[in-house]
Amino acid sequence: MDKYSIDDFSKITGLNKILIRTWENRYSFVKPHRTSTNIRYYDDSMIVKALRYSALVDAGFKMSVLTKLGSKQIDSLINDALNNNNNTNKHSLYISKIIESSISFNQLLFHNTYEKCIRNIGIIACYKHVLLEALNRIGILWMNNEISPTQEHFLSELIKTKIYKEIEKIGFKKLSKENWVLFLPKNELHDIGLLFAYLSLKMNGHNVVYLGQNLPHSLLLSLKDKNKIDNILFSIVSNTSKLDLIEITNFLETHFSESKIHAIINENLITEERFQKLSTISSIDEFINLITK
Repeated sequence: MDKYSIDDFSKITGLNKILIRTWENRYSFVKPHRTSTNIRYYDDSMIVKALRYSALVDAGFKMSVLTKLGSKQIDSLINDALNNNNNTNKHSLYISKIIESSISFNQLLFHNTYEKCIRNIGIIACYKHVLLEALNRIGILWMNNEISPTQEHFLSELIKTKIYKEIEKIGFKKLSKENWVLFLPKNELHDIGLLFAYLSLKMNGHNVVYLGQNLPHSLLLSLKDKNKIDNILFSIVSNTSKLDLIEITNFLETHFSESKIHAIINENLITEERFQKLSTISSIDEFINLITK
């Protein structure tokens, strides 16, 4: 059984600690365990319960009513809310089910939630408002060594599988717009953002050469004489040093001077004057605007 402190519980459910304690005292919606030194902690079942209640409260239900219902009635309310076309505030409902699928390693729950999500709000909104938020909540705890990395890896791989399938639906024939080369630099392994950029480019009629993770940038030279490269996009979201970023940027500006260079990047690295020629991307909306001009 995973154990969660109240800080962990707050991060993964999106509930602030004051509200958690208020709900505990007023409604007894969960009863935290206690250590031998009387420190409270929560388990997976409490996380799932809190996610469901929080999502339904966001959808307009009253907590005083929800706490009187059984788990099957709660599930029914969630499904009804997701199927209700008049309910426009569904993001929390989808997030709760995606996180629940990750905690319980339930691939079927993820698949069903994902399919319903993209059908109702579209792939862009589903990724931006649901999948990314769920992954961020799980990932924050993992990076702080507060939960097992297996849950984050499980969710990441499911999301990547879905993105690849969406790309395959579009196909790989030559398209009419610009040519893009996408890669993750050496030692960079976090590829979901770049994969979604790949999908977004294909959806908008661009040609993409996707080179994947951990690519020494010198290998890009083999593409130079074989393909017209209009744009190069790389992604750095982990703790790559400024020296590494300087090396990559200088290499690309030297050898691909006729190409536009873009980066999905940790903003903390963009402090040097030499980076001013680099087009940095800090949000999904910014990237979508760039490729749909």
